[in-house]
Amino acid sequence: MDAVRDLGLLASGSSTGEGLDSFLQLPLPIIDDEDRRGKVIRVWMRASDPDGDVLELEGISRIDLVDYMSGEGGLDDHKRKYLYRDPVGSNTTWGFSPIYKLGAPKGDLEARVVALVGIADDDGFLRWREDKDTRFFKLEKRVLGDYQLSGRFTQGSLDGILRDLESKVHEIAELWEDKKRSYILMFGLEKNGKYLYPGEANAFKGYFEDKFSKVSGDSGKAGKGKGEVRCSMCDQKGSSSVNLDKIFAFATFDKASFLPGLDKKSESKVFPICQGCFAALSSGREILDRAFTDRQTVRGLNLYVVPELTLGSDKLAMASEHTADFVRDGLKVEDKVFRRLARQDDSLVLHFLFWEKNQAQEILHLMVEDVPPSRLKRLEDLWIESYRHFLWNYMEKPVFDPKEIDLDVGLKVIYQVMTSLSGKNEQDKKVMVSRILDLLGRLLSGELVDVTGVKQLMVSRLYGLCSNPEWIRYGGSEMRKMSAVIDFLIRANRR
Repeated sequence: MDAVRDLGLLASGSSTGEGLDSFLQLPLPIIDDEDRRGKVIRVWMRASDPDGDVLELEGISRIDLVDYMSGEGGLDDHKRKYLYRDPVGSNTTWGFSPIYKLGAPKGDLEARVVALVGIADDDGFLRWREDKDTRFFKLEKRVLGDYQLSGRFTQGSLDGILRDLESKVHEIAELWEDKKRSYILMFGLEKNGKYLYPGEANAFKGYFEDKFSKVSGDSGKAGKGKGEVRCSMCDQKGSSSVNLDKIFAFATFDKASFLPGLDKKSESKVFPICQGCFAALSSGREILDRAFTDRQTVRGLNLYVVPELTLGSDKLAMASEHTADFVRDGLKVEDKVFRRLARQDDSLVLHFLFWEKNQAQEILHLMVEDVPPSRLKRLEDLWIESYRHFLWNYMEKPVFDPKEIDLDVGLKVIYQVMTSLSGKNEQDKKVMVSRILDLLGRLLSGELVDVTGVKQLMVSRLYGLCSNPEWIRYGGSEMRKMSAVIDFLIRANRR
């Protein structure tokens, strides 16, 4: 938590991290590959007074398509323009901003129209309000509807917008066409021929602040707890606090055995955080999501890599240029994650969190703390030795180049070998993923690995694998991978 908070403070450049900017997120990830970069379908809404706190909407003037993160300004400027923050849950009937994630399109034009509004009935009428699977149904119920209920849209405004949107559904479907990209549908205002982003319109900014003040407990009223509460992070007392679940959904309250648990009256005692630390941790979480997340090492799981300077976050200027760049920039999409981590110096330590997203749930599977980069480099050197003995094809490459081999390859081979040993049903695969995580956790934390157990697993599955013609076809290569994994684990235990 300290490392995440420090990331947020580094980004804000202050000692408190306070301010609405700390709570803003990006609606889509930043992708360097131009062919996969996100797109924004902008809806230009007409209003009698675009600068008003309450909008009397007159319809939609146009719809266009722009590149995600296009236009002038840096990262913070774009976050302010989008004015986005993830909804507080999957079943909520409101969001923080008028942005709906369409995702990647599927099928041809007609299929995309059906995805948006469903199939017309025999009389040609669209029944998307009765079809929970359509994008328009979700758009009204989860995003736009609450603007009218809360009074930010005048009565009747929303019906006019949805009628215009329905009439332009083919236009939207044509723009929503590239299957390699993610799309968002964003509602802004037209003013003197210019498009006002949500963050540039008073009504949307007011709505965001109203909603966020209720979520954060910073509405001028004390939280659920009575009296002053001491912050679990900075130890300061205050009357307004939130709990850690507002930042990490895996910080649940259902731990009655050792915390106030399910007693709602005592929630404020679980892990109270003051407003300043809430801002810093929120900013740090946004940075983790954007710049320090790997989704390649274990399929289906997110891996947070949390850097922490051993000298403290205020000593970044004393770190090497290489380390400072890493802390500021994070992982790159095209990076080999562990190769990059292994080349950091020991002025920082790394924390690893393997977690899974399941709708609104965040399930924490494994956390490994305080891993020095030198340990990763040592593991990489050991893997290079194992690779050279068992996987190097000297017929194809007569000269062995260790620079072409890295720990990412090693972890990938371990994952492939172990998953090939699991059963075919989902439960067996989950058990194997759990076993892989245990193995990775021990390697990262420098603990001994149960090599005998891995060998027994391989031997017990070998008979079944040999009866599989597909496996036999590549059996020689698979056996060499098994040998390389065992050799690597033995070397790791000897260090």
